[in-house]
Amino acid sequence: MAPAPRFSAEEQERLIICAAIKAIEESSLLDFSMSAIAKLAGLSMGSVYKFVQCKEDVLIALATRMYKGRQSVFKKVLALPLTTPERIIATSLLDFSKVHMYTFDNQLESIVNTEAMMKRCSDRWLTQMRACGEQCQTMFQQFLQTAADSGELISGNRDITEINVGTWSLSVGYFQTVRLLQCLQNDLNGNIDASSEEKSLVLATDNAHIRTMKRLVNTYDWQKKISDDDIEKVCLHLVDAELR
Repeated sequence: MAPAPRFSAEEQERLIICAAIKAIEESSLLDFSMSAIAKLAGLSMGSVYKFVQCKEDVLIALATRMYKGRQSVFKKVLALPLTTPERIIATSLLDFSKVHMYTFDNQLESIVNTEAMMKRCSDRWLTQMRACGEQCQTMFQQFLQTAADSGELISGNRDITEINVGTWSLSVGYFQTVRLLQCLQNDLNGNIDASSEEKSLVLATDNAHIRTMKRLVNTYDWQKKISDDDIEKVCLHLVDAELR
């Protein structure tokens, strides 16, 4: 009779994920090795390859875990006792350290969302990451549908897709491009005197992104549009919920 495995499949997955994070932190997203993961996990290469078949699988697995964590935080934000426009703004005003899972979140997101990465990873992991993205999209779609059904969004179903795409694109564009470039530029310049907002993962209420998001949201037909006072109220709710 073959000996029972030392670890269950779930335990092996946890060990490999933890080892992958450490291997990347000790090298980089491009330079880590599968052998380093096996060594840090205390598993054979065969056991590692049963879980992930290549380095691309490792990155996609880590990204999927990261997206699930973000989804959990956004779910808490959307449950706050605020109007729908206020909750939309709240998703940009929360402390983004609450949704950061790794020290390399931004770099990971830039790498995994490329055609080259998706072509090289296994179907299993790509399917899981896409399913996570679809779940998040569905969550926001249902959130806006509730506003339409209640009459809070006066235009009803007509603008749901547009609001969803517009606010999502604005947020992704800012956090993945503008903020990332600011941080990289500060690092390259050795700018240790950058403003507190540039160093922080919390946006001020008068930040350009927040002003733009407010203007975009208010172009739609809400029963109550969002004001500067409402934005301050949103911040207080986020603080109370330990999300800011």
